[in-house]
Amino acid sequence: MLWTQKHVRTLLFMVALVLMLSFTVHLAPLEFLFVMSAICLVLLAELFNTAIEVVVNMITLDYHPLAKIAKDVAAAGVLIASFYAVTVVGGIFLFSNKGIVSLFHSTNALQNIPTPHPVVVVLLGFSVLSILVVLGKSRQKHGSILQGGAVSGHTAVAFMLCAAIALYSHFNPTITGFAIVLAILVAQSRVEGKIHTLSEVLWGAVFAIILMTIIVLFST
Repeated sequence: MLWTQKHVRTLLFMVALVLMLSFTVHLAPLEFLFVMSAICLVLLAELFNTAIEVVVNMITLDYHPLAKIAKDVAAAGVLIASFYAVTVVGGIFLFSNKGIVSLFHSTNALQNIPTPHPVVVVLLGFSVLSILVVLGKSRQKHGSILQGGAVSGHTAVAFMLCAAIALYSHFNPTITGFAIVLAILVAQSRVEGKIHTLSEVLWGAVFAIILMTIIVLFST
């Protein structure tokens, strides 16, 4: 679906932005659960819609009233899921006690928000990084989700963890040094295995470090 449906790639990019925004306004666990349910519902509806369109096109490319009904009903499912997602996500961000409106209207709102646990920060980074790496690969039509492609996902994950370790250890020389060595070894294995080129590995490393640095800065 990622390789063939352009609008799905746009949808996944929106998911990455929503995850970052959820983290920025520090949603409560229940609020975040509603956001994730909306995201999953839209993705599921899009999966079924794509599957129905492909099956109908496989059976006939000529106009047929039943084919039209099948495609229209599948598209309506996506539309309903999208309305639900906009209502839930928009409502939470606008009216939540920790939402966007509250942050703009309360000078002490940011000071009263607790610093998230490092595990939460890393999980968010991994989620957003996974989406963006897959989008980069699908856009270039090169490689697969787990192997090859425009950006080395394995290298990106390794350097994302390296950046997190360095930042949370306050750049302790010993800890940071070991983390850098391990990340470099992962990158070297991708190049030596001829799975990625040097530029693809470098892109993954740089992108991951920048992303994790931004997320950690937002969390403090």
